[in-house]
Amino acid sequence: MSSISPKTPPKTSPNRARTRSFVAAEATGFSIPEGLLRAPETAALTVLDNDLSPRRIPYGELAEMAEMAAKSLRAKGVSPGDRVCLLSPTTKDLLVTVFGIWRLGAVPVVLPRPRRADTETFIEEVRRRIKAAAPALLVTTEQSVSLFAGRVPVPTVSLRGLRESTGAVGPTPAMPAPDSIGLLQFTSGTTAVSRAVPVTQAQLIGNIAAAGERAGFGADDTFVNWLPLYHDMGIVSLAGITAGGADVVMMATETFMQQPGSWMRTISDYSGTFTAAPNFAYGLAAKVQSLRPAALNLSSLRVAINGAEAIDADGLAQTQDMLGPCGFGPNTMCPMYGLAEATLAVSGSDHLTPVRVLEGGGAGPADVGEPRPDRSLVSCGPVVPGTEVRIRGAQGGALPPGAVGEVLVKGPGVTPGYWSAGGRIDADESHQDGWLATGDLGFLEAGELVICGRIKDMVIAGGRNLYPEDYEMVAERVPGVRAGNVVAFSLPGQERMVVVAEGRGYGAGLEKLGRGVMDALSEATEYAPHEVLLIKPGTLPKTSSGKRQRRAAREMYENGELDVMTSVR
Repeated sequence: MSSISPKTPPKTSPNRARTRSFVAAEATGFSIPEGLLRAPETAALTVLDNDLSPRRIPYGELAEMAEMAAKSLRAKGVSPGDRVCLLSPTTKDLLVTVFGIWRLGAVPVVLPRPRRADTETFIEEVRRRIKAAAPALLVTTEQSVSLFAGRVPVPTVSLRGLRESTGAVGPTPAMPAPDSIGLLQFTSGTTAVSRAVPVTQAQLIGNIAAAGERAGFGADDTFVNWLPLYHDMGIVSLAGITAGGADVVMMATETFMQQPGSWMRTISDYSGTFTAAPNFAYGLAAKVQSLRPAALNLSSLRVAINGAEAIDADGLAQTQDMLGPCGFGPNTMCPMYGLAEATLAVSGSDHLTPVRVLEGGGAGPADVGEPRPDRSLVSCGPVVPGTEVRIRGAQGGALPPGAVGEVLVKGPGVTPGYWSAGGRIDADESHQDGWLATGDLGFLEAGELVICGRIKDMVIAGGRNLYPEDYEMVAERVPGVRAGNVVAFSLPGQERMVVVAEGRGYGAGLEKLGRGVMDALSEATEYAPHEVLLIKPGTLPKTSSGKRQRRAAREMYENGELDVMTSVR
């Protein structure tokens, strides 16, 4: 076991101490709109446009705007408990509408924006999610109102039209109950079709309160966020942190994707103390800083949540090397594990403890459980307060500490099942006696949870169970390979490993890159891949939240549908 430390000592900061914890919703029984009214007068939501120009909205003003939006929604036929689908970039109008839906006691369903210029595929996915949610209304941009006209079975209005509605009159809506459904969030869809998960307002607030207690963030913090609201980490964080009374600085996802350096610059400009993102984003921020060094002061940043995808230990060290001289502290990075069916957070590290990195390879105690991955593994810390975790073996029995098996979760954040089109909440085989079978492989080490990978993503090759992440992380370190754009999978019945990557370059340069990836994998892994393919950038199949879809990539490979630029065997 080892810990990550920076090469350059960070600047000191008075903000390294733990702040006041959030008050959990289940302890006091309040909803998200009531949380806004409880917030200090100084607390505010600051919304940045594409030029990073701010619009500061104190929570008292946001509560008034949300009430007006709730009346406008009611005038459009929305009632408490109804679902409202939303499709828009992150703007002030979108955010006010989300809080208006919560104020009315309705349920926001944020739809993902298209990742590629395939209009028909995009519309079909929107139709599928609308069918699943059965909403009373779709609220979107003016351009999309025209796009969806006559193509979706739901009344549609633009954000502007809703804002300018003249029907926003009538009595003030009753405050929603804390146990009313506050969100339908879709699972990531990495190994199966995404499904809608109902989450209550109390769970949205309580899960963030528990995560804050674990990691060390709370009501005195300033949260800087660029994550999309269709991503659970984006909208659950927004709900829980605003209801808890902490300041939020909200960037559009498109701003970060187009200007990756804007994230850390915003943290520096607003003295952000808390942020969250998937692993790839920190690597991208570090890369931008290495190529175009900016005069950043990150000494205020105390908690940087890292979750939603596999965490690369070497990548964490590189991030620390690049951002450490700017004040990014040695314990600032806080790996976390969670999933939509548990609201968001299950376990997490805290900002007072160095990130724990465990050596990969080998078997668990007494050779029970699955083999460990070959790569170094990053601990996701102890479970959040009120939550329990067990590790289950292939035969259904509990495994001892250190043994790899399926992760089971139980706690107040675990949802009772999946939403059906008829408005029912249906449990399946993954929900048993309050325990959620996550489908993830992991183990407990010294009271901390370590995640190895998805059960369905396990690669069978050469008679061994292999982890695709072991291959993907090695390939991504080869210069010229696009980070976060590699998938590995086996071919059924053939025990052959295939690695697909997006690469930079043309002609002979791509062939050389493909050979370099094959050589790196042959050296770093016990079982070399059968084939390495480099495909056209932007064509690797991913979920709406950017997670790689290994099964879809395998199907495209088998059907000859990958846009291959070169291959090496």
